[in-house]
Amino acid sequence: RLGSMSPGSNSTAAAAPGQHVSSNGSRSSHQTTTNGESAFHAEESSSLPSSAAVAAAATSQTADANLERTTSQILADDEHRALERHLTLFDLVSIGVGGTIGSGIFVLCGLIASEHAGPATCLSWAIAGVAAFLSGFCYAELSGRIPSAGSSYAYAHESMGEFVAFITAACLTLEFLVSGSAVARSWGDKVVEWLNVELNAGPWASRILDPGYNINPLAFVVSSCCTVLILCGVRESKIVTDFFTWTKVLLVLFMAIGGFVLLVPSNLSPFIPPEFGVAGVMRGATTSFFGYLGFDGICCVAGEAKSPNLNLPRSVMITLVLVTVLYIAAAVALTGMQHYTEISPESGFPEAFKARGVMWAAQLTAAGEICTLPVVVLISVILQPRLQYALARDELLPPMFCEVDAGGNIKKGTIAAGSLMTLIATFVPFEDLDDFVSAGILVAFTVTNSSLIVMRRESPTYRPRLLGQLLVAFNVVSLGMCITFVHGWGFAWGKLLALILAALVALTWGLIKMFCPSSAVFGGNRPIASTWAEGVEYFRTPFVPLIPCLGTIFNAYLIAQLDMSGILLLLLYFVISTAFYFYYRARKRAVRSRQRRFRRGRGSYEEVEMHQVESSEDAVDGEDTKPELPAIT
Repeated sequence: RLGSMSPGSNSTAAAAPGQHVSSNGSRSSHQTTTNGESAFHAEESSSLPSSAAVAAAATSQTADANLERTTSQILADDEHRALERHLTLFDLVSIGVGGTIGSGIFVLCGLIASEHAGPATCLSWAIAGVAAFLSGFCYAELSGRIPSAGSSYAYAHESMGEFVAFITAACLTLEFLVSGSAVARSWGDKVVEWLNVELNAGPWASRILDPGYNINPLAFVVSSCCTVLILCGVRESKIVTDFFTWTKVLLVLFMAIGGFVLLVPSNLSPFIPPEFGVAGVMRGATTSFFGYLGFDGICCVAGEAKSPNLNLPRSVMITLVLVTVLYIAAAVALTGMQHYTEISPESGFPEAFKARGVMWAAQLTAAGEICTLPVVVLISVILQPRLQYALARDELLPPMFCEVDAGGNIKKGTIAAGSLMTLIATFVPFEDLDDFVSAGILVAFTVTNSSLIVMRRESPTYRPRLLGQLLVAFNVVSLGMCITFVHGWGFAWGKLLALILAALVALTWGLIKMFCPSSAVFGGNRPIASTWAEGVEYFRTPFVPLIPCLGTIFNAYLIAQLDMSGILLLLLYFVISTAFYFYYRARKRAVRSRQRRFRRGRGSYEEVEMHQVESSEDAVDGEDTKPELPAIT
């Protein structure tokens, strides 16, 4: 075999280029020796000790290099290439509705009615719904155009670059992992309350299920059970999600219909109580907007959606329409069933049914909330590994987070996310973290709005950075305007400053509209723009940049309403995320540098080996000519 090789031929030509099948069947991108070389080393090791030493050194370096598996090697494996597209439109709507309808309809309806808007609570939900649609339009278009896992992270990565995308991913972690932990902890508290109030369980329930020291055993149970369920299989978790989501929808319909049956028209008058006024309705809209958070979870599983260019935008719109209708109907039913001055801010519907003497409905409503709320935790455990998958695919997290097993499950990522969520839910109280989490989610929404503008508009040729500069200015001035409006409107200087900033906001929007024309294709001159298929139908957001800019202003207004401690905590979180980003980037560059040095060194070893083989052949043939060694690169 060796005699047939011409001088200077590559000894690795017999193997697949740059591939090696290991004992577990996975392919490695490192070069390996061929069967011919292996046979040569086995037969001629005694006569060529220097070649064996070189081979041993190369093998040692190969073992060291294999310790640093790159993401590209993981994705080259047949088992790790991509997530399977198996989610139908029904599945996507189930994820969106299940992740959105949580404590909002069970708690916020009563809270807004009793403290902010009275019978006009339905109007607060409607206003918040319009605001949610402003960002929803942006998510709908971007999800159809960029149907990959990661939601806002993926959109920021394509439009604004890696660093902004990483900070956006940090915000999404607050929405998926931290917020899911908060729901799990809230569920544990509700179960203890339900056992004590509805079932009269006695002191044992509090001693066992609420031991104190900020430990919540039931939060541990629900988080760990959701993690185990997802590890059992993708299809099993999908079936459970669909079942509990639509059970929850049926429960909300029961509450609304029951409220309409027991409705007393006089309870709806006055529609806007004078002690609240229009300002109270707007405060109620601000509070109720947080009941819409979660619909963007659809976009995080975009990499598994069938017909993503059609089903993703449709599922986002269907989710928002369905959730808005249910919220408005429930608000009318609650305020019509009981006068707003008597509505419980903690347990609106069960207490209202009790007040009307329908005890079985009150018990069914309370039990239904307990049974269906864990689906929010389940969906959070589903979404966070998909975000980690997107980050690892772009080499911003270790490659294990993008490994997909034979069943299509992100096993290692799910274990990591589920374990962390379980720890947070069990031991971390959330009394002072709500504003911190909410601010992070609103930042992710704002990044998505800006991403759509970047992909749909472009800078003029004479000012290639104009669009980015105007968007930064628009976001900063919008936030300043909203903070001044919320905290300084009561002062003369505050009104003047707010009006000036409002004029600057309008001016900045006008400059974007006038000097940054629409891109000829979605994405402009970015590489992703060349991937659009001709004749394929895509959802298109109307009135760009107006709708994304209005969504940005509303998000800034909500951030301005939050407590300053939460905003400062978010800024600290951003500093920590930035430090991690640059540390991980530096570490990754160091690993790549070592791998390049290894590959260069291995190439020189192979050249020396080849000439040693040729020398031995010449010696066998009786030739005394000593071959000239080439320069080693």
